[in-house]
Amino acid sequence: MLRIRLYALLLFVSGLTAVVLWGQQQPRISGSQDRDQEGFKIGVEVNMVTVPITVRRTEGGFVKALPKTAFHIYEDGEPQEISLFAQEGLPTRIAIVLDSSGSVRREWGTIKYSTKRFVENLNPEDAFSIVSFNTEIRLKMDWGRKTDRVDTVLSSIYCKDNTKLWDAIWVVCNDVFKGIKEKKAIIIMSDGLDNESYVSYKEAMQTAVQSEAAIYVVSKTEAVKALMLFEYNSIPQQVFMEADLALRQLAYQTGGRVLYPNSFGQLNNVYAEVYDELRNQYTIGYISTNTVKDGSYRKIDVRVDAPGAAISSRPGYYAPDEIKAGPKK
Repeated sequence: MLRIRLYALLLFVSGLTAVVLWGQQQPRISGSQDRDQEGFKIGVEVNMVTVPITVRRTEGGFVKALPKTAFHIYEDGEPQEISLFAQEGLPTRIAIVLDSSGSVRREWGTIKYSTKRFVENLNPEDAFSIVSFNTEIRLKMDWGRKTDRVDTVLSSIYCKDNTKLWDAIWVVCNDVFKGIKEKKAIIIMSDGLDNESYVSYKEAMQTAVQSEAAIYVVSKTEAVKALMLFEYNSIPQQVFMEADLALRQLAYQTGGRVLYPNSFGQLNNVYAEVYDELRNQYTIGYISTNTVKDGSYRKIDVRVDAPGAAISSRPGYYAPDEIKAGPKK
């Protein structure tokens, strides 16, 4: 059983950094900022399964203006009735999760600038939070829409130490997104070289799928690999291959993507690409015909009547678990 640990001393000086607590069984994050702005909810029905869907032409570009009747959804092979349909990107809660380990120290200025530009260009109805992670996980900004403090917040982050990527994902999905019913997305800036997490990759993956947040990984694997191999030539190529595969699986299982900037100077374009996708997604929802609350994983298959189109969406979800939820009081 893990001991309770208290990280990040004297965080009250800036008033921007959350205290990080490590519970006896799992990592946690605390110190939330104001949550006084409630956005548009898509989770009106507790048992509704919502599925953001990206439809692209094979030659490039999004397929827009498709009617509800063009979509067909199946759960474990059984057809489901679509009860929620949105043609345009819904207001989104976007958690920006930044690797602040020592491997990104040289490029932090570029990362900071691109992140600031990104949040400044969000739509007014969207909300964002900022989390940094190395050997500690800090909630730097809780949900908000104002960008006047972003530069100060990002400037308070110091790049050092190792990487707890899986812990960071676990914390964001369980704590930062707790109680959030809007459409959710996570943008992670990392190379995937986790080397100190308490939480396993499998646990992080399951938690991510359960959160229903699409994870977009801006992978620094290619950009960092040359530097890492130059400075630490004892790191086998297999380590980078395994990290890349883990990131790809994480993105696929949550309905997101992995993007590979060749250099940190391309981050503006990468951020814009992610946001363009979020704004051009369809969102459908259905009440599952399988009413058993057993916590099982159920496969989702989406089909669209649009010849030549490529579809991407999350491939499944975990059903509610009546046993874990316990009796209602």
